[in-house]
Amino acid sequence: MTANDLPAAAGTPSDEALELLALLHEQQHASGWKGTTQRAVPIADVKKIFFRMPRIPNNGKELPNRALSDYLRQLSDAGHVKSSSRTDGERVPLPLSIRLTPIRSAGKHIPPMPLWHSKLAWAEEYWALPHTTDKIRAAYEALNAWLHRGHEGMRVPLRERALKVFGHHRFFQQPKHPAEKVLDTLKAKPLFSDRTWLLRLINAFEVDPPLLTKEFRSTQLEEDSGYHRLGKGRTLLVVENSTTYWSISHALGHIDHRIGYVAWGIGRTFQKSIGSITPKSQITDIVYFGDLDVSGLSIPLGAGQHTRAGLPPIRPATELYDALFRLGTPGRCPPKETNVTPARAQELASWLHPRHRGPACALMLRGERLAQEWVSFDHLSTDERWQADVR
Repeated sequence: MTANDLPAAAGTPSDEALELLALLHEQQHASGWKGTTQRAVPIADVKKIFFRMPRIPNNGKELPNRALSDYLRQLSDAGHVKSSSRTDGERVPLPLSIRLTPIRSAGKHIPPMPLWHSKLAWAEEYWALPHTTDKIRAAYEALNAWLHRGHEGMRVPLRERALKVFGHHRFFQQPKHPAEKVLDTLKAKPLFSDRTWLLRLINAFEVDPPLLTKEFRSTQLEEDSGYHRLGKGRTLLVVENSTTYWSISHALGHIDHRIGYVAWGIGRTFQKSIGSITPKSQITDIVYFGDLDVSGLSIPLGAGQHTRAGLPPIRPATELYDALFRLGTPGRCPPKETNVTPARAQELASWLHPRHRGPACALMLRGERLAQEWVSFDHLSTDERWQADVR
């Protein structure tokens, strides 16, 4: 494409301009925009979308800006966007931001009710009330569908049950509403505000994050290392999130294993806290299990840069990742993780076992994630395949 190929001004935007608009709508919908109000988009985000388009000018310093400026002008003339009056001051100036115009009426649409399970039949009277939001209705739908599936199983931690209940519903596969955390904040009356009744209904229990201390004052203190022992081995298993840390720790209490210690990594904190492990700790193997997404895979890679000399490299808990791929339903990543490049995705996935690298790359490039809580306490307690990593 050359400068002579740039679309001329016209009443109807060119196919390229409309393609840019469609990509902007898609990206903003993924981050929670409902299309009923104007939506501000910084020009930096517009450029990221623009450079994902397959047919853009890619030679010369000014040609891409000229093409983008022309597309925005066409969309503005057609009423699809409004550009800010302030520009970036470049030779071919671009607005500092644009506003997408609404694409649908703000009138409240009440979807039809589901066929209620007997335990939720009372929810009918709350379905169309003014204070019942789209999120509450989606939560009722997801819970109703879970009850109809009839796979209650054994009692499990709340976040693990939340994934089973909400993780299959489209509303809770968006980054604004991660399924495993829905019940952390949803307190709507009457159902979600009565914690005791809710936990009994979904056969779950709450797990509080543990207080952290390296030196446990108990008979199980390993005097040489200063770490709380779970078994007789010298392997340290690190788990990203507190719920899965609880589930794995309790599941290990019922099997023979070579794990000496289980640690809650506290997300990215592990990238620095690993520096507290020294050769004196006598840890011979460090195994890690976390979420399958950009953040979750960057943690062990970053932690590996802080390991002290004489310590083993951090390896993936391969059988647990096997289970995560097998059991999990992907949800959408936060917007900041949806623009990962193929090279970065390959770098992050390179830490995994070879059989997981391709699926992990594909997952990240689709802007999706798998929360580790899909590998729940009921699975860990009844399926022995994951134990191959720890026996």
